[in-house]
Parts: sequence; structure tokens; C-alpha cells
Amino acid sequence: MPTEAPVPADHPLMKAWEAYRLSEEYRNSFKHAANLEYRTGSMWAAFEAGFRVATERAASLHEQINPASDQERHDKSPGAGAMGAVIEYRDRIREPA
Repeated sequence: MPTEAPVPADHPLMKAWEAYRLSEEYRNSFKHAANLEYRTGSMWAAFEAGFRVATERAASLHEQINPASDQERHDKSPGAGAMGAVIEYRDRIREPA
């Protein structure tokens, strides 16, 4: 059975969550989620907003990162070894938004 550990306070996910909790969107969703009649719509709005931001960020990263590996960029020779790009994606994803 999987166990869940708390997310560290300095993790980008927690920083984004805390920023979201201070937003008008959060207050509005929270208020409407308390009302059974509007709960599903409120949860949908929160989910959709998060999904949209994640998709936009992924598209932005795709435009910023050269898919060639470090060696390929150095040699100006295209190839299939794009590990440098994978590492760069990983590092950029971990950066706060």
C-alpha cells in the first residue's frame, strides 16, 4: 500500500499551491464547493485552470529548449542522443513557474 509524504514547503508545487490559495479564484471555488448544487462545477473550474496552466507551461518549455543534446549542439551535428534536452526539460520543470 503506497504511503503519502507531505510535500516540502520549498517545493515548487507547494509554492504554487500557497499562491493559488491567496487568489480570488481559490476563494470563489472554495465558496461554491461548499454548496452541493455548485460543487462539481467549482471542482471542474479549479481542475481546468490547473490543467490549462500546466499545458501552457509545457508548450512554453517545448519552444524554449533545443531538442539536440549538448554534444550535438557543440558539434553542430544533429543526431538521436537528446539526453541533454531531457535533463534541461527536467531542470526547467522543477523551476518555480
